[in-house]
Amino acid sequence: MTESILKEYFENKISPEILSADLNGSIKKLTYDTSEISVIRMESDIEFEIKQSHLNKIINDALNGNLTFDNLKIIASGLIFSEYFIWDSDTKIGNRIATIITELDNTKINFPISTENLKLWKDYLASGVHKLKRHE
Repeated sequence: MTESILKEYFENKISPEILSADLNGSIKKLTYDTSEISVIRMESDIEFEIKQSHLNKIINDALNGNLTFDNLKIIASGLIFSEYFIWDSDTKIGNRIATIITELDNTKINFPISTENLKLWKDYLASGVHKLKRHE
């Protein structure tokens, strides 16, 4: 994953297909049950704030088949460990953004990425009502 390409995607400068192509091959399998994501970092002192519109964009592109569910996991992991991308978890919307990013990154202990759950995350982002249910 290349942070500059993700930024250009969020700024509507490149298509989801270009982002997806960049994300492919970003996951390196380390052992049977562990892997890591390869990220090319931004060289910038200016941070990029993730907003509600950015999460809506990735969710909509996944619902429309332009990004894969694996793409979403890679994006979420990249955002969590980035020093460039930020969000304000102390605000209501920032807290929702943080929750969704964390849940997309940790699907094994949170919620699987599915069409139904993407719609529920989108609703949660807009309404603040979290309706997803844990794995059974």
